[in-house]
Amino acid sequence: MDLDNLEIPKITTSEISMEPFAHFVKKDFFSTDFWEHISEELTLIEQTKPDKKFESDFGVKAEWKTFPQQFKYVNAMLDQLFSAPFIEELKTAFGIDHDISIFPDRTFDGGGFVISPPGAYLAYHADFNFSSEVDAYRILNILVYANNGYTGDKGGQLHLLDPDSKTVEKIVEPFDNTLLAFLTDDIAFHGVSRNKSDFKRKSFNLYYYASRPVSQKQSTVPHKTIWLDFGNSDHTHGM
Repeated sequence: MDLDNLEIPKITTSEISMEPFAHFVKKDFFSTDFWEHISEELTLIEQTKPDKKFESDFGVKAEWKTFPQQFKYVNAMLDQLFSAPFIEELKTAFGIDHDISIFPDRTFDGGGFVISPPGAYLAYHADFNFSSEVDAYRILNILVYANNGYTGDKGGQLHLLDPDSKTVEKIVEPFDNTLLAFLTDDIAFHGVSRNKSDFKRKSFNLYYYASRPVSQKQSTVPHKTIWLDFGNSDHTHGM
């Protein structure tokens, strides 16, 4: 496989869904051959020590943020997703002004290749809007799922919430070689259902930044993650 001349997958405006907020989901995003090589390397990466273990009320995530040169297919995938042509595809698809400079966080702060253990989940929230680490506004998330043999009864599904009713309007299954992209602003509420006892959820979590917000629904005042508190309502997806 010629890694120097890989075709960058396309995202078109017609494939963007606006409900409940702007997002894109595509199964089998990368070619079968390319993804098979990536999967083989991920198996080897999992056998190495993670760069960080992040402990929270939702479980302990293992995070890999450095990918040595020998993992050439993983690095080729990241190079594609971080490339200027792909970022221009994202701008066109999401209706972002092409004059705005968007760049990925190559330090993978809070992301990278992430494995969430059985029992882990993520409560409903909208992401923090500003990173002091990169001194810029967070404007876009991309997740690439790497769950070979996944079935819907395993849990670990991403829920997208309506910003007004706070009801779940879209469920994204973390199937192998599925890419999810969505704009991050103050109404992009989402969460992840609990992993079942035999399931570890695996994904690349990639974050993109700009010098100013690209959504009119994103505050210019830096804020931390906005967590939703439903009290004793029916929003118990983590249980």
